Amino acid sequence: MPRRSSDELREVIRDFRRDQIIDVARRLFGERGSTEVAMDEIAARAGVARSTVYVYFSNRDELLRACLQKMYQQLQSDLEGVRARGSGPDERLRAVVRGILERIDEDPAFMRLAIGLQVTGGRPGAEAIDAELAHIGLDMAGVLEELVSEGVERGLFEETDPMRAASLIGQQVFGAMAVRAGDPSPPPLDVAVGEICDFVRCGLGAPVPVELSSANIGSERSRVGQPGS
Repeated sequence: MPRRSSDELREVIRDFRRDQIIDVARRLFGERGSTEVAMDEIAARAGVARSTVYVYFSNRDELLRACLQKMYQQLQSDLEGVRARGSGPDERLRAVVRGILERIDEDPAFMRLAIGLQVTGGRPGAEAIDAELAHIGLDMAGVLEELVSEGVERGLFEETDPMRAASLIGQQVFGAMAVRAGDPSPPPLDVAVGEICDFVRCGLGAPVPVELSSANIGSERSRVGQPGS
C-alpha cells in the first residue's frame, strides 16, 4: 500500500479534528437544549485548543451550520449508494425517508433543538439553523421532484405536478422528523419508514406493495401473537 505524503496526512488530521469538533459541539448543543455553549467548553471537550476551533469555524453560527451539514452529507452518501444500484423511485423514496429518520435517531436531542429553533426563531443560533435547513430543504426538494417525475413516467404514480408533490412530501417528512425527535420511545425504524412511505404512496396514487405495507406488518404481528401461531 503506497504511503501517504505529508500533505495528505495533514489533510487527514485536519478533517479528523474538524469532525471531532463538530461531533462534540452537536452533542453539547443537544444536551443543553441550547446553542449558548461556550467555544472554550467545546474546545476542552474536543481535546483541542480554543484557537484550533477558530481555525475551522469563525463563530458559533458557522459551527451550528456545520453540525447540520455533516448530518446531511451522510444522508447524501446513503442516497448516492442507492442510486448507484440503479434503484427505482419507490426504493429511493424509502431510502430518503429511512436516511432522514436515521439521522434523527443518531442525535434526537440536537434535532429537537434545531427543529425548535426553526419553528420559534428569535433565539441565538436560530438564524443559522434556519438558513441551513432552508438550504437542505431546497436540495431535498430537487431529489424528491426527480423521484416523483420518474415515478409518473413509469406509471408508478398518478400524473401530478412534481414540484407540488415534492413540497407535500417534504411537509410530511418534516412533521415525521419533529414527532420522532420528540418521542422518547419511537416505533422501530422499519415500521416508521413503512408507515410514512405508505402514506406518501397513497397521496401519489401509487399502489402499496403488499410486502412493504405497514398494515400487513401489523396484521402479521397480530397473527404471530395469537395462540397456535
